[in-house]
Amino acid sequence: MKFNKWLLFLLPIIAILAYFSIPTTKLVVETGSDVLKIRKDKDAAFKEGEESPLKDKASFKGLNYYSFNKDYIVDFALEKAEKAETVDIKMTDGTTEKLILFGKIKGELQSFTIALTIYQRENGDFFLPFKDKTAPTETYGGGRYLDLPLKNAKNNQLRVDFNLAYNPFCAYNEDFACPIPPAENTLPIRIEAGEKLFN
Repeated sequence: MKFNKWLLFLLPIIAILAYFSIPTTKLVVETGSDVLKIRKDKDAAFKEGEESPLKDKASFKGLNYYSFNKDYIVDFALEKAEKAETVDIKMTDGTTEKLILFGKIKGELQSFTIALTIYQRENGDFFLPFKDKTAPTETYGGGRYLDLPLKNAKNNQLRVDFNLAYNPFCAYNEDFACPIPPAENTLPIRIEAGEKLFN
């Protein structure tokens, strides 16, 4: 219990520090070769890693992806929430997980103006759970995720590369619990980028 009490005390402090920790370095751009390497490394981790969610590693031949498309690399306006706070996000098993609510990103994608709620982890990196019109026929029905490093942010902008969108572990193994994207992060468009359904 002592640990839980200290954690509850420290989370607001961590949230405030992360909230104001936006750097001024150059925005990161992944190239097609960068994304292919990331995908190759992930396949190896799924095939051989101890933390792989796969039940049958022996028959695994690789994950499925949309082709790399630079049009899905978008600079969004980054808007902080009025105050830094931790919130409970619902999990697939009915529990909740605490995340730092950072605010929203807003911008244009496929001629649509969109706004997405974005969270921040204790290390400062961003977490973006979302769902789009490719679900559930082409991508996981529960939605996909993006982990966005803090270095992707500059001058109140955040570079989002949807080519790096991935399925949660619960898409491969029901024993895992995964965050459910909030309703406001359901997009009215198709995001034909990133990870697809696993055969």
